[in-house]
Amino acid sequence: MTNIKLTIEYHGLPYCGWQYQKNEKTVQGEIEKAIFKFSGEKKTIQGAGRTDAGVHAIGQCANFELEKKFDDYQILSGINFHLGTEKIRITKVESVDNEFNARFTAKNKIYNYQVFNSLAPSVIEDDFSIHIRQPLDLEAMQDAIKLFIGKHDFSSFRAHGCQANKPLRTIDEASIDIKGNKIIFVFKAQSFLYQQIRIMVGSLLEVGLKNKNINWISELIEAKDRSLAGPTVPSKGLILKEISY
Repeated sequence: MTNIKLTIEYHGLPYCGWQYQKNEKTVQGEIEKAIFKFSGEKKTIQGAGRTDAGVHAIGQCANFELEKKFDDYQILSGINFHLGTEKIRITKVESVDNEFNARFTAKNKIYNYQVFNSLAPSVIEDDFSIHIRQPLDLEAMQDAIKLFIGKHDFSSFRAHGCQANKPLRTIDEASIDIKGNKIIFVFKAQSFLYQQIRIMVGSLLEVGLKNKNINWISELIEAKDRSLAGPTVPSKGLILKEISY
């Protein structure tokens, strides 16, 4: 029995999220079908991050155990062949020790959220970002995003239906990268609450649009009240970029 680690890239819009759901097309479900077609073994894979419907990934990780012996290239090419035209690809395969668990041994995750800020939307960027026509105050947002760094009660940024036992999370890094008209919000943490990043970005955009001031972010953290925070921005702008072990 060999423990196999997969690094996975996918376009999230055609899928109802990562996690397997009966009668729905999911990323996990399609990969498991491809593994069965390739190996003849019915497996349940353990994903590092259970991304929502429409969320993309370039660095998702998962693991599963194979009974038959294949080399890493055979596994990578075999799964990708059987994924066919699905917008999912295995980009790396590694044989790892038996203690490795993609979800529970992860040290941190990096997510990007992309906003295209211009008068006209971009056809190329449309699947991977949201479009905002109005000018954004980048300096104010860059100051505001730093307020998320550290250990906080993120109840104000926790969606209804979140199943986490506690709202405490530690944000290790939070920053904004500017690439032309594209604004990239970057967050690094061991874990996040349900839709936390999308609510934090929605709140930062309120600051960028000058509807709220920078101190409002601190007030939201203290308030611990979801109804006071900004909107939950659409899932299509969110990308799981990297997972460290």
